[in-house]
Amino acid sequence: IYTSRMTDLLVPPKIELRFPLVNFPELVYSRMSHRVLETRQRHVSYCVIHGLFKNRDRLFQQGRADDRLCQNQACKRSDMVESVEHIFCLCYRVRTAWLWLRAKVTELLSDQGPAPAVSNTELIMLMYPKCRREAEAAFLLCTFMELVDKEVTGKQKELLVGTVRGVLRAKVEQISSRAAPEIHFPLGWL
Repeated sequence: IYTSRMTDLLVPPKIELRFPLVNFPELVYSRMSHRVLETRQRHVSYCVIHGLFKNRDRLFQQGRADDRLCQNQACKRSDMVESVEHIFCLCYRVRTAWLWLRAKVTELLSDQGPAPAVSNTELIMLMYPKCRREAEAAFLLCTFMELVDKEVTGKQKELLVGTVRGVLRAKVEQISSRAAPEIHFPLGWL
């Protein structure tokens, strides 16, 4: 009784109000809390989904940055605003790796027919349609976001496809050594 009473009294998070057609508890939160994800991956996903991830666009709106532009020189010359989508998908530092990963995730989502049309934002916020390979798709996306947060945002390095593949292979090997592995990729797929 207490739990249901509290749920009725609490105001839903702002993100749920911005995307009223998305069933966050069933779709997004279940993916974000999947057992194949590590704590750091869950934390980065939570920050991205709830608009808490540090970016210049958000800092500029709060009056804590001089401009909204990405600090990468190539992006700055193109007047690219450093939003969450820019950091994970559009920045010149991650673009190639993102396109490779996006193709892999789209392949997983097409397990029941043609791949659905999903935006970059829908993918990084884990709002894509249900599929049979939920764990694998969430694992790929959250591992990528963790890697971008650590390497690109933290160390200001370019993220290469080879790096992403190597990290994914190592993490898949680590997960498959568990008593009951929960994700399965075809041999040589990553």
